[in-house]
Amino acid sequence: MPGLKKQAVNPGTITLGVPGSFAQAGDVFKKLFRCRKKGHEFLGQVSVDSNAQRVKWEMFNEGYYDLFSCEAVDVQESLQSRLLGQVAQLEHLSEAQRKLVRNFLKDCRAQARQVQLELQEEPPENPRDLQEIFDRLNEEYFNGKVKAQVEWGKNIKVPNRRSFSFGSYDSKNQLIRIHPRLKQEFVPVNVLELTVYHEMCHQAVPPVRRNGQWQTHHKDFKAKEKEFRFYREAMQWEKKHWIKLMAPAPEHSA
Repeated sequence: MPGLKKQAVNPGTITLGVPGSFAQAGDVFKKLFRCRKKGHEFLGQVSVDSNAQRVKWEMFNEGYYDLFSCEAVDVQESLQSRLLGQVAQLEHLSEAQRKLVRNFLKDCRAQARQVQLELQEEPPENPRDLQEIFDRLNEEYFNGKVKAQVEWGKNIKVPNRRSFSFGSYDSKNQLIRIHPRLKQEFVPVNVLELTVYHEMCHQAVPPVRRNGQWQTHHKDFKAKEKEFRFYREAMQWEKKHWIKLMAPAPEHSA
């Protein structure tokens, strides 16, 4: 029996704040939000209570879920991830509230990963299919707005002495290249996915000019990069195994 694969859900375009919404009342932050999907607009509310250590959100119109062919719980998971990801970046939040939101998201994503691991019986036929990875990440994290080609780079046979680039983004040609060393079986798929995601972020969150210099990996870029659900795991693996990646990949993995 093939493994069950959860499809990415696009919850729509989320806008925080509407006329009449309020932001802060003591330890409680509340804000209305709008979600636009298929030409329809729906209203909801999110609240963060640092005293009660509680994060809550709700969509007022249940008809919103009728627009999707998948289960409502899958829509809720995707909407929650995108909504709270935006909330965590609001300037109005206190540091305690911001930490509460991020920890809440982290716990929810950990639970979702565990469910997926329990459901998955077999790996996909080709987990390192760059186009499949790009399309899935684009739908899940970028609302399908990243327009770029993705391909494997050339397999360089000379070993690196200090470092090498996992991937690159050519903004002029809208081209993402991924180093073929990430094809190797010992490299976790989430490391490859984070590399593709990182290069997609270069288009989604472009460089900004500050103090007379262009900054690529600025604050907004790093915040977007950390939305990737396996960010911490992938980064920890890279720090531990980067030396092994210095050697050229065998011919059969190219």
